[in-house]
Amino acid sequence: MTWPVRDMASVPVLSSRMIRGFTRRADQGHRPGLQFMVSTGRLHGFESLEEQQLLLALDYFGVAEVLPQPFHLDFECSEGEKWHVPDFLAVMSDGRLWLFDVRPEILIEGEDSVKFAATAQSASACGWRYPEELSRIERETVVSRLVRDGLRAGA
Repeated sequence: MTWPVRDMASVPVLSSRMIRGFTRRADQGHRPGLQFMVSTGRLHGFESLEEQQLLLALDYFGVAEVLPQPFHLDFECSEGEKWHVPDFLAVMSDGRLWLFDVRPEILIEGEDSVKFAATAQSASACGWRYPEELSRIERETVVSRLVRDGLRAGA
C-alpha cells in the first residue's frame, strides 16, 4: 500500500511487513543474522553488526516492538527521484516511535546524506524520533550513544 507522508502517522505500523528480505552469501561485506529479543519474544533480522548492537540496546531498554525495514520512502530532491528504506521502526513501551538508520561513517556516501535528510523530515512530520547521529556511529557503541541521548526509560 502507498501513503503520503502526511498520513503515515495514522497508518497501523504493526501491520507493516518487511520491505526486502535478508540475504546471506559467502562474498558479502556485511554480517546479516537473527537476534532474539526478550522484549518482543521473537527473532529480528539484522544486516550488520551495528544493527545487531542497536537491537540489543533496544531490547535492554524494553522496546515494545521492532519492525525491520518498515517502509519504502519515495521522495524528490534536486538530483531527481530517490528512494530509501530505513533500517528499523521501534515502538517504545511508552508508545513513542523511533525510526533508525544505522550505518558506520566510513560507509556513508554522498547520496546517503540526502536519503537520511528525507527520512528525518518524514519522521518529523509523523511525530517520530529519528536520531540521525546513529547513522554515523564508528568508534562508539550503539548502547553508549543511546544512553547519552536519553533513550533510557523516562527520558
